[in-house]
Amino acid sequence: MATKWGDRDARRRDILTAGAALLADKGYAALQMRDVAKGAGISPGTIYTYFPTKEALFAELYAQRLILLHNAIEPECVSAEDPVALFVLVATEYLDVYRTYGRELNIWSLLDHTGATASSAHTEALTSAAHKVLAALHASLDRMYSARPEIERVDITSALTLLWATITGLSDQFTGVRQHLHTHDWDAAAQFAATTLTQGLGLRP
Repeated sequence: MATKWGDRDARRRDILTAGAALLADKGYAALQMRDVAKGAGISPGTIYTYFPTKEALFAELYAQRLILLHNAIEPECVSAEDPVALFVLVATEYLDVYRTYGRELNIWSLLDHTGATASSAHTEALTSAAHKVLAALHASLDRMYSARPEIERVDITSALTLLWATITGLSDQFTGVRQHLHTHDWDAAAQFAATTLTQGLGLRP
């Protein structure tokens, strides 16, 4: 069904749907505003009334994808008892996110250096979504430490920094050309990283 003229919410969804399709099919280089507008059934000029820049559109799409990531991992964050299994789940779910949204553009570097972009509602949505994912992981680690009072609790914020850096590094290793430099598959690498890190954090003997 065609979007009715004047329905800004539906038109915005059309733009995001068209942008997500281009990203999934051909990557960040294909996210051209003219092509997104064509996919959404609007004029090239109209798209800029919704998203002032390509980066703003990308940030909004990234935020939506992080919400889906949160929804996928949150149930396990609430109930998981095995930290290794939880780490592997989160890393594996994030692998697909990184393949589309992290490998070709580090949007976070743009947020640090572009004042106008950094203050937009689009990037605020991205930051909020990222914090939601991290909050679920923070609560899960807190719960696991609380269930093991005999374990020396580490600073959870520092632990999350290490865990997320490891997950990002693994994802980069397996979605770029460096994957050809080793013979490990994803499952083995994620399992090894999870076991090593959770032992270091005191969550496994």
